[in-house]
Amino acid sequence: MISRPVALLTAAIAVVGANSMVLAPITGAVARDLGGDPAEIVQAAAAYGITTAISAIFLAPRADVIGPDKALKQSVVILILSMILSILAGSKWALIGAQALGGIGAGMAIPAIYSLAPQLGPKGEEKRTMGLVLSGWTLALVGGVAGSGFLAEWAGWRAVYWALLLAIVAVFIVMQRIDLRVEKLSTSPTSPLTALRVPGIGRGLFAAMALMLGFYGTYAFIGAHVDEALGLGTDRAAVVTLFYGTGFGLAALIDRYVDRLPQRQAGILSFTGLTMIYLVLAGFGGTFALLTGFALLWGIVQHLGLNFVVSRLSSLDASQRGAVLGLNSAVTYIAVTGGALAFRPAYEAGGLMLCNLLSAICVGAAVIESLTTPKEELRTAPSDG
Repeated sequence: MISRPVALLTAAIAVVGANSMVLAPITGAVARDLGGDPAEIVQAAAAYGITTAISAIFLAPRADVIGPDKALKQSVVILILSMILSILAGSKWALIGAQALGGIGAGMAIPAIYSLAPQLGPKGEEKRTMGLVLSGWTLALVGGVAGSGFLAEWAGWRAVYWALLLAIVAVFIVMQRIDLRVEKLSTSPTSPLTALRVPGIGRGLFAAMALMLGFYGTYAFIGAHVDEALGLGTDRAAVVTLFYGTGFGLAALIDRYVDRLPQRQAGILSFTGLTMIYLVLAGFGGTFALLTGFALLWGIVQHLGLNFVVSRLSSLDASQRGAVLGLNSAVTYIAVTGGALAFRPAYEAGGLMLCNLLSAICVGAAVIESLTTPKEELRTAPSDG
């Protein structure tokens, strides 16, 4: 049974994750209210991603000194303020500013949550606990992509941020009632520079970049593929997303079995599975039914890959976990932007099939990295106390 602290962390990642996803489906509604066109409103999402990466690099390491529980509480306060300002935004630039502030909070929150997860779960089940917390992204995906569009159509785009505000306030209130304190292992301030000197960090971040660049390089163009190549509406694209999210959540049920595998074997299994799925999507993604079915499998294996990457980085140096996981979050948000920009020429030249092939190459590189990583770098962290 999931413990109360782990359930709270899962809820927190769901709200923080949803906040990062809600703007894309409602840009049209926001543009009609604030003026301008949807492409201009996307600048707010870009501001969120940029400040998230910057915050993850420079502010997330504070968790190693003050404790990830305190860092999480501070980040939630920033997110609450961001959501209030988003609700009150009367212009495009006001919304961009509010979202930029939200990115600062997210860049602190996500590494803090990832840092707390293995320490608050049962000993020996760190990867399973991390998997449970990662399942919060399923709630974020369903609520952020599907729910926000419906709510914006029904009650206006500001209602989306009202819903997020109520959710994050509820998380903050519960945080005051549940003890999230863990032992602080760092005796001196950490930073991106100290984290980059941790043995194994380069390979770990390479695997993270390969995983997330492969994912976003395909995911970013699913909607366009369903609309343009298959001739179906955006509602069908939402179905693909829903199946992917369902698979991502279902994978939490098998985390306990994967947790028993040696870390190297778990990485090879996850990345090889993803490589095969991208190749299958390249061959059969032109049929909606097959695309949807394989999206379910894609979600399952993507979850396993992400669990491996985050657990691996988390275990490198417990005293610098905040700084290390901050770099992971920065890499993730660089991949969000890089995937959309770098794969766009490929989509225009060869459609989703070419994007799938490039994604397969990305995670194929991660397979090679896992096969060649020295065993001493794939180790379990020192005791958290």
